[in-house]
Amino acid sequence: MSSAIELSSKQKSIVDADAGAIYVKASAGSGKTRVLTERVRYLLSQTDKKILALTFTNKAGEEIKERLEDVENISARTFIGTFHSFCQSILEMRIHLLGYDEMPHIFENESDRLELIEKSIHQIPSYSATYNKKNTKEKRSFSYRALNFIAGVKRQLISESDIENHTEDKNIVLLYRTYQDTLRAQNAIDYDDLLLLAYNIFIEFPKVAALYRRSFYAICIDEAQDMNNAQYQFLKYLTNGELTNVMMVGDPNQAIYHFNGSSSDYMNKEFVKDFSPKTIELTENFRSSRAVLQAANKLIPEMENIEGLVKEGVFKRYKAENEEKEAEWVVSKIQKFICLKNHSDIEGDITLEKIAVLARNKYLFKTIEKILKQLNIPYCYKMTPGALQFESKIMQIFDLALKVKLNQDDDLHLQRLLKLLSLSTDNKIDLPTIIERLKNESHKKIIVLVNSLNESGDNFFKQMSDFKEQIMETDDEEKRMLWADIEELLKHWQIYAKNTDNKSLHQFKNAMALGKIHPLSEHNGLTLSTVHTMKGQEFEIVFIIGLDDETFPDYRAVKSGGVDLIQEKNNLYVAFTRSKRWLYISYPRERTMPWGGTKTREISRFLTGFDCKIIKENKGE
Repeated sequence: MSSAIELSSKQKSIVDADAGAIYVKASAGSGKTRVLTERVRYLLSQTDKKILALTFTNKAGEEIKERLEDVENISARTFIGTFHSFCQSILEMRIHLLGYDEMPHIFENESDRLELIEKSIHQIPSYSATYNKKNTKEKRSFSYRALNFIAGVKRQLISESDIENHTEDKNIVLLYRTYQDTLRAQNAIDYDDLLLLAYNIFIEFPKVAALYRRSFYAICIDEAQDMNNAQYQFLKYLTNGELTNVMMVGDPNQAIYHFNGSSSDYMNKEFVKDFSPKTIELTENFRSSRAVLQAANKLIPEMENIEGLVKEGVFKRYKAENEEKEAEWVVSKIQKFICLKNHSDIEGDITLEKIAVLARNKYLFKTIEKILKQLNIPYCYKMTPGALQFESKIMQIFDLALKVKLNQDDDLHLQRLLKLLSLSTDNKIDLPTIIERLKNESHKKIIVLVNSLNESGDNFFKQMSDFKEQIMETDDEEKRMLWADIEELLKHWQIYAKNTDNKSLHQFKNAMALGKIHPLSEHNGLTLSTVHTMKGQEFEIVFIIGLDDETFPDYRAVKSGGVDLIQEKNNLYVAFTRSKRWLYISYPRERTMPWGGTKTREISRFLTGFDCKIIKENKGE
C-alpha cells in the first residue's frame, strides 16, 4: 500500500483485504473514515476502473476527497459524494429515459414542499372544504403528516399505481397523486424523487444499471448505519449480485436519523443476508480518553474497548440552580481552561476552538449565548451544510427570480416573488414585465441583473461582483446583510466553477440545492451545536448542557417510548463520544417555562445511578 498513513494491524487488514464484501462494524473513535479512505486508495492501486464512495453528508465526502487529493487524477477515477448527489448525476445524464425533456428543477426546501401540499389540497374539493375549517395549527399539523406520508412512499420505492395497496386512506392517495402532478406541472421534483427516479431508471432500463455496474470496481459506504430503504434497494439493484466488492463501514450505536427512515438494520441484517460479507469489528479507540469511554459504556454497556488508552481524561457532572446558573458555570469553566493554556491531556494549547457546548435542541443555548456576548467571547454555531439561505430581502428576491428565469413553469416561486415585490399575482407574467411594473429601484436592479444572466453562466461572476460594488442601500444593517449574502453566493460560484467543465446556471442552482458546493464555515471561537449537527465531529473538551429529564431525552420521546427513546439514548451516546479528553455534563434543578413560572426538574433518566464525580456548587469547581 502506497499510503504513509499510520494504521493499526486490524485497520491494515481491512484496507489490504482481498476483493469481496466487507462489513466493518466500528465503534466510536476507531478510525472508520480513515479505514474507508485508505481502502479506496488501496483499491485504486489494484484497478483502472472507478471507485464509488458514498457518504451521507457533503462534509464527509469533502473530507474523503481531501485525504485522497495526493492520488493522481483522483476526481476522474472516483465518484465521492452523497447518495443523492450520485443519483442527481445519473438523472442529469439519463432523465430523458423517463420522458423528461430536461433535468427538472429540485424543490429541496421543506417550505416549498409544504406550500405544494397546500396547493394540492385546494385542488381536491372534498379535502379543501374540510381543510379550510381547520385552525392554523391544525392545518400545519395536517400538512406535515401529508408530507411525511409522501416522503415515506418514495423512500419505500412504492410506485404511484400501487399506493392504494399500502394505505386504507383513499384521500391521501389522491393527495399524493395531485402533489406529484403539481410538481410535474412546474417542471420540478422534490428531494426524495432523486433516489426514486434514479432507481426507476435502473429498473426500467437494466442496460443502464449494467453500464454503471461495469464502470465501478468497488463501492465503499461510510456511516452505513444511516442508510434507509430507498438507498439500500438502490445499492442492491446497482450491484445486482454481480458487483460484490462492496464495503460498508458503520457503528449501529450512532444511528440517529430514524426520523428520515434510516435504520442500522440495513447494514447489520440486510447487507449481511444479501452479500455474505466478511465481518470485522474495530474496537480500538484512537480518540477518546478513559473517563469519556467509561461514561459512554455506562450508557450502552460493552460498546467501547478501554484497554490500552493513554489519556485518563475527565468526566464530571454539575447540578445548577437554574439555566442562568448553569450557563454561568459553563462559561466560567471555559475561561479557566483558556487561562490554564495547556495540560498534558490536551494536544497543544487549550483554545476556544478546541471546546464545544452541546445540547439536545438549539433553544437551550439562549442563556449561554447572552453571557458569551456580554463577555465578548467569540463563538459560532456548528451548521450542517445545505442549500444557501439568504438573509437580505434583495437577495431573497434574486433567489426567487433566478428560479423563475430558469424554469418558466415554476408558478410556486413566481407567486412568492410577486408577493415579495408587492405586485398583483399573475400566472402569465415574465421577468421583463415585472421590471416594467416595479417602482422600487433596488428591486428593479436585482431583477434586471437576473434577467441579464446568460444560461451558460459566463457573465455570472462579473454581474454579481459589479452589483455588489454598486449597492446603494442607506440602512447599514441591510447593506451589511446584502454584502454578506453576495460574498457567500460568489464563494459558491467559485467552488462550482472550479469543479465543473460545462457550466450552466441550471446546473449551478441544482448543485446549490443539494448543498454540494457549500463552503464550510470557518471555525472561529467556541462551538455551540445540537447533537444532530455534531455527528462526525470531535473536540478536546465538551460540555453537554440541559441534561434534565424530558429535555434530554426529549419529552416527545418520553411520551412515545419504544424506538424513539432508544434513539434518544443513541443521541446521548453520540454526544458523549464527541469528546476526546474532558467531558462535563450539567442540568438545572429548575427550568423557566415559556409561558411563565418554573418547573422542578430531575436528572435525565439515562443518567440516574451514574457513578461520576459530582461538582459541588459551593466549591466553584
